[in-house]
Amino acid sequence: MARWILTFVVIIFVKKVHVTEETTECKSIKNKIGSGDHLICTNVTSYFFRKFEIPSNKISWLTCENCTLTTIDENTFPYQNNHIHTLSIVRSKVKVLKKLAFSRYPFLKILLLRNNSIDNVDTKSLANMKKLTQLDLSQNNIKIVINNMFSDLKNLDILDLNKNNLFYIQPEGFNGLTNLKYLYLNDNYLNKLEEQIFKHLINLKILHIQNNNLLEIHPLAFMNLKNLNFLYLNNNSISYLAQYNFQPLTSLIDLQLRFNRLKEIETSSFNGLKSLRNLLLRDNELTTIKPYGFVGLNSLEVLDLTNNSFEDFNLDIVIKNINKLYMLWLGKNSINNFTLDYKSDVQNSLKYIDLSYNNLTFVNYKLFYNKFPSVKELYVFNNYFDCDIMMDMYNFFDSNDVTLCLMEDCKENSTMNFITEICNSETTETSYTFPSDFTTKDSSINVKFDMSIMILALLGLVSLQLA
Repeated sequence: MARWILTFVVIIFVKKVHVTEETTECKSIKNKIGSGDHLICTNVTSYFFRKFEIPSNKISWLTCENCTLTTIDENTFPYQNNHIHTLSIVRSKVKVLKKLAFSRYPFLKILLLRNNSIDNVDTKSLANMKKLTQLDLSQNNIKIVINNMFSDLKNLDILDLNKNNLFYIQPEGFNGLTNLKYLYLNDNYLNKLEEQIFKHLINLKILHIQNNNLLEIHPLAFMNLKNLNFLYLNNNSISYLAQYNFQPLTSLIDLQLRFNRLKEIETSSFNGLKSLRNLLLRDNELTTIKPYGFVGLNSLEVLDLTNNSFEDFNLDIVIKNINKLYMLWLGKNSINNFTLDYKSDVQNSLKYIDLSYNNLTFVNYKLFYNKFPSVKELYVFNNYFDCDIMMDMYNFFDSNDVTLCLMEDCKENSTMNFITEICNSETTETSYTFPSDFTTKDSSINVKFDMSIMILALLGLVSLQLA
């Protein structure tokens, strides 16, 4: 009998120790904002949550970090009548979300599942989550957004799908997300935006699709996005924009297409963007802007065409009917011919113009100022102006209170010192310019002869004549 009692005590003791060791994996932190505590558990398994009963009536935020929760289903967190509003399961080896996986959290507003290995999502895994406003599925292995995947999330405000392996979004993939305002699809493998793929996102404000493999945008891809304000398509491989590609985006303020492969701007490519203020097209391969390429951009204020491949640039085509443009960036191109017609309209809004790092040798600066009388700063450093042109431009613009930047720091003393240094060097040395038949594209070549060499050459000619 005594032996049996001893065995029973040992079992109880071992069991108690086991539970105590497991509970030490969780710690409770008082929330500074709002009611309820924050319970943080680390290095536990799904078995732990089934056996360890948390004080659910006191917890509003539950976090599981570095756990092992391969599959999440409706029994993974068997807590009834809880008031948890934030559930964070990060770096926890999750692969599968099964049907009704989070059905025991009726008050859940924020669900963070980033940095797992999720590649299998049941269409009903997010069902009955009527109060959810934020869903973070970033840094997982999701390949396809399947039809109706988020259809029950009527109040979702933010959806983060960054850094997955997404290559396809099914036609009804975003069905139900009528209140979504922020959608993040960066760092995936999408190569095409299909027709009306965002048709259900009627209240979307910000759309990120950067660092994908986008080659093509269907002309009707952005249908129903009339409330979109910001669209970021940087770091893709887009080489062509169809006419009226962005026409539905009547509320768009900022459009970024940096680091793509655009070669020309078609007529009416941006027509319809009546609210657009910022258009960033830098770091492409642009050589041509067709007539009316920027038609319809009545509110445009900033146009960035830096680091493209323009050689001949017709400013009249660009600024025609863009009456609010005040910043124009054309640096780091290969512009050697800058066209501005005497008959072109006066543009009173343009204040900052960047022509640095080009191949310009001359700019009709008086005509330039006549057509852009409000200009405040003109950046022209790293071109091929000679001393006379630089001095004339500087004096002219200085007398009209315009800052001419011939140096990157754009300080008045630096500019003047630069001109003085260049002009002095040109007056103290004899320069030889190649005849026009032998000019090269690199107009920076300037052959300079030492005076002693010229004297020796003359002495040689005299000696030949005497002989």
